[in-house]
Amino acid sequence: MKEHCKIVDSRIKNYVRDGYVEKILYKNGKAIKEAYTLTRKGRELAERQWNIRDHYHAQTKSPYHDLALSDKYFSLSEQVRDTWRTESQVREQFLEKLQELRDQGDEQRANMYYDMLQSNVISMPDAVYTNEKGVEVAYECITGSYGRSEMLAKETTIEIMNYSYETTRI
Repeated sequence: MKEHCKIVDSRIKNYVRDGYVEKILYKNGKAIKEAYTLTRKGRELAERQWNIRDHYHAQTKSPYHDLALSDKYFSLSEQVRDTWRTESQVREQFLEKLQELRDQGDEQRANMYYDMLQSNVISMPDAVYTNEKGVEVAYECITGSYGRSEMLAKETTIEIMNYSYETTRI
């Protein structure tokens, strides 16, 4: 087992050295911990070598946030995980909704929502998944840096998209 750990450790060091992975240090209580995140070069490698195309891309450099998000993801059944959409995918879905509004002749509302998005009055949740009952659930990891305006921006999107809402405070 120790030999296996040495191989893994050296591989991680090589990935950092070669620019595929970035080490992030963070404080957990009194202890300093380390986490790793893929760089753009690392994501390209994952796509090329392992055909991983639809992956989560951290929006922040917060290991707490990303670990809480991954804990939620892995707490779901495999069937529900298959419905998981990242923040970027939710944004695409939101933009598709705006196009649907335009197609239905509701240009004014579509433009209003788009302007709200551009001015950060609307903000996408961390993820959306469809639960076992078929309900779309927006999921948000709330950090200590969130102010009231950030929360309102998330809640506005959730209302517009008619999502159920679940949060975790980290």
